[in-house]
Amino acid sequence: MRKLSTLLVTSAFTASVLLTGCSSNNGDGGNNGTSTGNNEGTTSELKTGITLKLTRLGFNDVHPASKDLWMWKKYEEMSGVKVNWEEIPGASVGERKNIIMASSDLPDAFYQLGFSQGEIAKYGQQGIFIPLDDLIDKYAPNIKKLFEEHPEIKQAVTAPDGKVYSLPYVDTSKAFASLRIYINKNWLDKVGLQQPQTIDEFYNALKAFKEQDANGNGKADETGWYMPSGSVNWTLERQLLGSFGMGNGGLKAAESWIYLDDKGELQTVFNDPKYKEVWLYLKKLYTEGLLHPQTFTGVEYAQWVADGAKDMVGAFSWVGPNYLGDKVQDNFVGINALEGPNGDRIMNWLDNPARGISSFEITKANKYPAETIRWVDYFYGEEGSKFGTLGLEGETFKMVDGQPQYIDEIKNYEGGMQLGAFQYVDNVYGGYYPYVEPSEELRMGVKGTTVAEEINTDISELDKFAPAEVWPNFAPTEEESMEIDPILTDIGKYIDEMRVKFITGKADIEAEWDNYVKTLDKMGAKRYLEIKRAQYDRFKGSK
Repeated sequence: MRKLSTLLVTSAFTASVLLTGCSSNNGDGGNNGTSTGNNEGTTSELKTGITLKLTRLGFNDVHPASKDLWMWKKYEEMSGVKVNWEEIPGASVGERKNIIMASSDLPDAFYQLGFSQGEIAKYGQQGIFIPLDDLIDKYAPNIKKLFEEHPEIKQAVTAPDGKVYSLPYVDTSKAFASLRIYINKNWLDKVGLQQPQTIDEFYNALKAFKEQDANGNGKADETGWYMPSGSVNWTLERQLLGSFGMGNGGLKAAESWIYLDDKGELQTVFNDPKYKEVWLYLKKLYTEGLLHPQTFTGVEYAQWVADGAKDMVGAFSWVGPNYLGDKVQDNFVGINALEGPNGDRIMNWLDNPARGISSFEITKANKYPAETIRWVDYFYGEEGSKFGTLGLEGETFKMVDGQPQYIDEIKNYEGGMQLGAFQYVDNVYGGYYPYVEPSEELRMGVKGTTVAEEINTDISELDKFAPAEVWPNFAPTEEESMEIDPILTDIGKYIDEMRVKFITGKADIEAEWDNYVKTLDKMGAKRYLEIKRAQYDRFKGSK
């Protein structure tokens, strides 16, 4: 399933749906037809027969509209809550979100929209998003249990004022919240090499691939590490941070350009001498033709997959080998982490269990906040988690030898099993839904495989090479966001520009590194570090 692929490739995607609270009937239901735990004294307070307006990200190019989707029609029957959906295509999210937030016509809740932490803090302090803490305590037993059992998840969604304004997308699986380097095992066998364990061995393998006709077709058409253009910075580069002593906070730390040094002090990655070493290593690969010559521009996903089918790809980075195509996935074996020059070997590209912190927000326009939190709480329990992925036994799946199996209409869908399931249920495509992902065993069982088979790596290494801490994004205050966002915008553009120049050799990294660092300082790098250190201190103090 390409859940993670959509999450990553469209990290800018996020959307909303605009809907209005309507009718209500007094009644004593409201438990969504599920066993959600002991909530004595609250169920009778909830109304049934209500209508909610929800704004969400739309995928109507690849599945039915939410109003027509089997899952949401079935859940309306189960919960007694009708939802009017407005679905926004990913390309329109930013513009539509700004229009909605500037208007007085708010939905009752945002579903899968993806507000930034700064926006959550701002709209929470402004009263546009309501605090959820008391609602969770009283009406959401599944979320309450999740927060009690995983305080790090509650910590991730808690704003600087100590309140929770949004709900998370949760995945506790290390296997499916991490990236590894996939290397062509057939090519390794052809050139007589073992699976690389160090960055030097990785270089030697890619060099052998290129020089020794690893695919055996008599042509010099092999590539070393190769992915669609623009992927190297957020895949291989971030993975290498764990090999060069800057990978001890996990993925979100890397995304924020921060790590802890040997003295336990927070530092920024982008101006660290060790980051220069990462770029020098990538420059070496590029200069010798071991990174694809179109690493930075010109190669789309379809071309890359086509080249993979022609046995032209030596290595790439992803959560599983099937991203390059089902026909060649068995040719690749996963390297979870490479040892660097000073012995560092950390699987840096590992996400926090709270993979998204902005999956569901209730607005001040909502007349039924208790009913709304109870409606979404279902998906944070085991039953709702299974429902969002599999549906219901006898309707969308059946049990075979103790394992759930999708019905034939899903398994044999022309676009593949994932899109087949997406014609019935919601939580199998796109990511950032408000719910907890099912167990690894259930997810793999429905595909007829195992975790080890799915990611084709030594799964014991997932714990062995994981960072000691996997940080969430540190929650900024509204004031910090106003200051930090323009700094990051300027710095980010400059880093992107210089990455290409330094790695391709258009600029001399040795001669120009000091000027690069000074330019970052002029853009606010030192102030950025001060703010991140303050956020880290708050994070540590809240544990």
